[in-house]
Amino acid sequence: MKFPTVSGRDTHGRRVTLPDDLDGEQTLLVVSFHLRQRSLVGSWRQYASELCEKFEHFAYYELVVSGQGGMLPPTSQGGMSPTNARQRVHDNTILLSVNKQAFQRQLGLLGEQTIYAFLVEDGQVVRQAAGVLTPETGEALESLLEAYRDDKNRHSNSSESAGESSV
Repeated sequence: MKFPTVSGRDTHGRRVTLPDDLDGEQTLLVVSFHLRQRSLVGSWRQYASELCEKFEHFAYYELVVSGQGGMLPPTSQGGMSPTNARQRVHDNTILLSVNKQAFQRQLGLLGEQTIYAFLVEDGQVVRQAAGVLTPETGEALESLLEAYRDDKNRHSNSSESAGESSV
């Protein structure tokens, strides 16, 4: 399934269009709908940071989704000092003000009672999970990243070898 094209703002107030402006060939997007879900998102944060260091092709973002015209955290409107804002919203956070029902429908979400994690490649959702990070989900994610990296390395090595042998 294609990740929906949506616009938002990063923590510096810059406009971002998803999935086009995402870094990483494989990108983990952890989506929350309520401020009270930040602790659930936190279960993914440290692990995702470790994966970013381990895999050059991987990136991670936290998406905070509010309804159109809804209340966004004060950082999006400059209402908090940068020091206070960083304590509440991380640098890889993107604030989305969208039609929640349409967004949920496009991603096949059953509601906003929990958080969701999506692994996106070339704008396509290749895996998804609901709720906090579990050891099983973490192992599966790392396996996918390893397989992608290994496959990419195999292709680049075989094309380099083919190029060398034809010269």
